[in-house]
Amino acid sequence: MQEVRAKDPFFESKSGFFKVTLFPMETMGEGVSEGVNLLYVYILNNPGERVPSLSINLGTAQKNIERWLKELRSKGKVEFRGAPKTGGYYCKKNL
Repeated sequence: MQEVRAKDPFFESKSGFFKVTLFPMETMGEGVSEGVNLLYVYILNNPGERVPSLSINLGTAQKNIERWLKELRSKGKVEFRGAPKTGGYYCKKNL
């Protein structure tokens, strides 16, 4: 949960039943779209993927992925590592 900046879930037990409360993850800030946040968390958990794979796994067009990546790169959140044909996207460590 810490990797995606979310509070730990809260577990309760009462009369043989249990309840789990999940808290929303922190976003990257105001004015950042839900898609950009989703992509950022996906790259954080699946480093090294390329645009076609990101598009398939997130269920959106490659143009959307490219636009969101441009925003993340301009904010210094992700970077492309490796050769153009074999490299992939990674979250930067200095967040």
